[in-house]
Amino acid sequence: MRTLSKAVLVGAVATGVLAFAPNEKKPKYIDPANMDQSVKPGDNFYQYANGGWLKKNAIPAAKTSWGSFNVLREESSQRLRSLLEEAAKSNKTDRLTRLIGDFYRSGMDSAAIEARGYTPIKPELDRLAGITDKQQVVAEVAALRTKGIASPLFGMFVAQDRKNVTQYVVQLGQGGTSLPDRDYYLKTDARSSTIRKAYRDHLERMFALVG
Repeated sequence: MRTLSKAVLVGAVATGVLAFAPNEKKPKYIDPANMDQSVKPGDNFYQYANGGWLKKNAIPAAKTSWGSFNVLREESSQRLRSLLEEAAKSNKTDRLTRLIGDFYRSGMDSAAIEARGYTPIKPELDRLAGITDKQQVVAEVAALRTKGIASPLFGMFVAQDRKNVTQYVVQLGQGGTSLPDRDYYLKTDARSSTIRKAYRDHLERMFALVG
């Protein structure tokens, strides 16, 4: 009986698969609409292969570059936003939807955020101000990383081992500076000077806000 039941189940699944397979929409691995076949590939292969897509996807004014992964990221962000907004407006009683909705509403309530000022992070700042020795620095670095607040001094992530790609290992990397690299602090050209001034002004405002 057990064998017969399994046979019936497998048959039902197979029937379903066969029933849906012919109507399944196959993805286009190469979409001719994204090509520019008016250009000879020997003259400009990039334009030939991508011209159609480039024509339909101009670089947005607020961006310095644009590509298919940017489009995917934007679409994913829009879908995620829709899900969050739906959860925020939902009257569902399940705990997960309620938590997600509450979290999203709290992040979007700019008036409440401004009213509270830096009060929510004051305990963190007070603890930083109270550090007096190396051991406390180590403990604080661990605390910040564990909470996902920051990654001071070094970065840490899991990735494939470069010497053995069949396994993953924990990898460490040296921490950076607040500005992208040392040249932002040392170069004397007008652009670098403007960036440094804006950065100093920002720091001064942040320190003024916390007293």
